[in-house]
Amino acid sequence: MGASVGIGALIVGTSLMLVFALAVQSLDSRMETSLEIIEDAGEPIPSFQIDDATLWEGAVLTVTITANGSGYLDGTLVEQSGSGGFLGTFTVDAAGGIENVIITNRGNYSSPPTIIVDTTGQPFASTGATFSSDIGNFIYSNLTNTGPVTIKNREAWLFLDGGTSEEPTNLGSVTSGVTTHWYPGETLQLEWAEDGATSYDRISLTSSGLTMVNTLA
Repeated sequence: MGASVGIGALIVGTSLMLVFALAVQSLDSRMETSLEIIEDAGEPIPSFQIDDATLWEGAVLTVTITANGSGYLDGTLVEQSGSGGFLGTFTVDAAGGIENVIITNRGNYSSPPTIIVDTTGQPFASTGATFSSDIGNFIYSNLTNTGPVTIKNREAWLFLDGGTSEEPTNLGSVTSGVTTHWYPGETLQLEWAEDGATSYDRISLTSSGLTMVNTLA
């Protein structure tokens, strides 16, 4: 009889210890989860905005040198009619042939403009340079990091018209400069040649679960 009582007490005691161990394990698990929630809640949240966004549907995207010419000095390129806004610069080789073109203002046109050398300051004997041009969509936008978090450019993505018809474009591939991070308070200048559809209405930027949208002017 006494042995039975002793065994019963042992079983009860063992059961209570098991229940206690399970309770402690459950409390530890809940505490870890609570600490994770508190830690996550303490992390700053990223914030950014699209200050403005403009789409030029007939911007000059490229200028190709079809003939280098000769006798030129480093100078300026303009559009033959003087309208539309295109401007560019060029450098020359040892013979005065034009070898490199940089677009400084893309302008906006309904058809590819005729690009010529601005003869102001050029030698009288300079001659022969010709060019061809292509036009298409070009988006200008200013983006400001308004939050306390530094955002990696490669982790931010751009969409047009809600991303319904085009693949996302990485922010790092279309911003001016060479920075790989978007710092708090910093404004990035977006310069994006987009050769997809003929027109778009909206631009959106997504990063870290946050999405901002702006209408293209």
